[in-house]
Amino acid sequence: MENGNKEHDQHSAQELAQRQLDCYNAHDLEGFLATYAEDAKLYNLLDGTLIAEGREAMRERYRKRFEVDKVHAKLVNRMVIGSRVIDHEEVTQAGSDRVLQAAAIYETSEGLIRAAWFVNE
Repeated sequence: MENGNKEHDQHSAQELAQRQLDCYNAHDLEGFLATYAEDAKLYNLLDGTLIAEGREAMRERYRKRFEVDKVHAKLVNRMVIGSRVIDHEEVTQAGSDRVLQAAAIYETSEGLIRAAWFVNE
């Protein structure tokens, strides 16, 4: 049974990461935030600094990214390792031809993203 649970965890984590990405690209702020735990923490992967803690801090951060920057992330590659999902994305914003290479690591449990680490170039 243990193996079945691992497969379920991986499937759930992948579905959650995809739902989060779909809401991100649809600029659905509330749907996006609903994929994260109330006390989720977002970090800069390179130096470990805390970017945002909790849905309210995330709401302010992503409202601008959705309403002003009109961001879009194209999934390039995804790896699922247990309850963790690692996404490589190409992020663009409206009115710019700049493509940002980004990676995100999502830690999931109980159907929510608990923490995420980001790096981009």
